[in-house]
Amino acid sequence: MITGGVVQPETRAASGSPQCIEITGAEARAFTQAQFAADVRALQAGHWQWNAWLDAKGGVRALMHLADLGDGRLFALLRGGDAESVCAALRRYVLRTRVSLDASGGWQCVAGSPLPPGEVAVQEDAIGFGYGDHSRWLKRNGVSADPARVKDLRLADIRNGWPTLPPGDHVFLPPALGLEHLGAVGFGKGCYPGQEIAARLHYRGGHKLRLCHVLAAVPLTAGQPLSPDRPRAIVLEAVMTERGCEALAVLEESAEVFPGLEIIRRFEA
Repeated sequence: MITGGVVQPETRAASGSPQCIEITGAEARAFTQAQFAADVRALQAGHWQWNAWLDAKGGVRALMHLADLGDGRLFALLRGGDAESVCAALRRYVLRTRVSLDASGGWQCVAGSPLPPGEVAVQEDAIGFGYGDHSRWLKRNGVSADPARVKDLRLADIRNGWPTLPPGDHVFLPPALGLEHLGAVGFGKGCYPGQEIAARLHYRGGHKLRLCHVLAAVPLTAGQPLSPDRPRAIVLEAVMTERGCEALAVLEESAEVFPGLEIIRRFEA
């Protein structure tokens, strides 16, 4: 039986500030290439890519849109998590590398008009991430986010299989979040934390958790299991619609459909 509850993710996304990190310095690219799972060498100026930071056991510590702003700065829009905490953890690996990592605050997330996928538009006090038929903008100067349009952004993410790390101490391996279908992990770029585990899961398989777009008859809460007896079936994000509650959830590959739950799509590892 699916557990219900208040749809906390919607309130949090509408009122909370986007968590962002600015990465600068002569060796910013070399540092991110060594730490992050996707190939930063493929990231062109004025574009963004999916990327992730894994721990030594392959667990996803941070998930992000990583952008090259074209002026020497790399800019990470986190998909869940706290920017200050991620910066503090990353700084432990800086050593003598010429790189600075700083949380970038004061942003509001607003929906925008179409912008080619993977492109970044930089304006005064505004950064836009192109998603194709729409865009996500970070803006300052007292801009107020429209909750309805923010909800539309989140619903589009759910339907595209674009995960956000939920609140709590959950640890997910790359296949559980569909990171391969996003291009957020690479297997020919050289060493990075968790590479051995990520590669083993890619080439040998064996991980039973998969990212799914689901439709529930009751509200779901991000960070909570779908059912008390299925603790590994975690809701990542949820939005109430006219159809019911649409959500992204991590489910076991062989899981039967829960009562009151429809699996709309399973995303590739």
